[in-house]
Amino acid sequence: MIKTCRFFCFLLTLSVSTFALAQTAKSETSGEVSVRPSSELTRLLKLRLGTDNIDEPTETVIEGVYQTRFGDKFAYLIDNGRFVFIGDLIDLKTAKNLTEVSRRGLIVNKINAIYNDDMVIFPAVKNEKAVLNIFTDVSCGYCRKLHEEVHFLQEAGITVRYLPFPRGGSKGPGYTGLKQVWCAEDKQLAMGIAKGTESGDLGIANCAKGDMVDRGYDLGNELGVEGTPALYFNDGEKINGYMPHKRLISKMLEKN
Repeated sequence: MIKTCRFFCFLLTLSVSTFALAQTAKSETSGEVSVRPSSELTRLLKLRLGTDNIDEPTETVIEGVYQTRFGDKFAYLIDNGRFVFIGDLIDLKTAKNLTEVSRRGLIVNKINAIYNDDMVIFPAVKNEKAVLNIFTDVSCGYCRKLHEEVHFLQEAGITVRYLPFPRGGSKGPGYTGLKQVWCAEDKQLAMGIAKGTESGDLGIANCAKGDMVDRGYDLGNELGVEGTPALYFNDGEKINGYMPHKRLISKMLEKN
């Protein structure tokens, strides 16, 4: 396995045997290994990978193994930064994907960085038990179907927060409609009108708040949204597509 590491020299794709590879790489060194400062590891990564978009490495649960991220990829540094593995780090003892935990944490932070005023929010009726973030498109049939059931989620103590994701971007069929929703004085009502659960007319599509449609599209692409609805739970878990409200409520509340 050490020969394999040497053959690839620097860059390997991580598999479920990461832990074993990490320990093997570590055992190759003799004597004590001085851990490079985080800034030095970052400098080395930028030099080797040819990009400046790299997070500073942080310690993992494995001694001598550091985690970093560049773009949408997670990487792990072993043996004082000599070896880098790209992929998911899995604890075979617990079957827990440690990289997925980090990935979900990143998703939660990015979504929570959006101001409430930039979302269309349908709050829980009574005590809030969970929050569901939904990337939506008003031209999406399953988005409309899900919206018809939002009141069930609210009654169950789930707050729904909508983020815009016009499929096809600015040329997509729902782009103007989403702009009209986000430009509306009453965004809740406008969302209902756009999705057919309320009657009325939508207003203008050109306003400062409408810029959120473009920002939502960019954020969705950054998080890996490929279609709508795209559902994100409190912990960053993603559900692609529509899920009936009873199953959705059960799945969300069992997490809390």
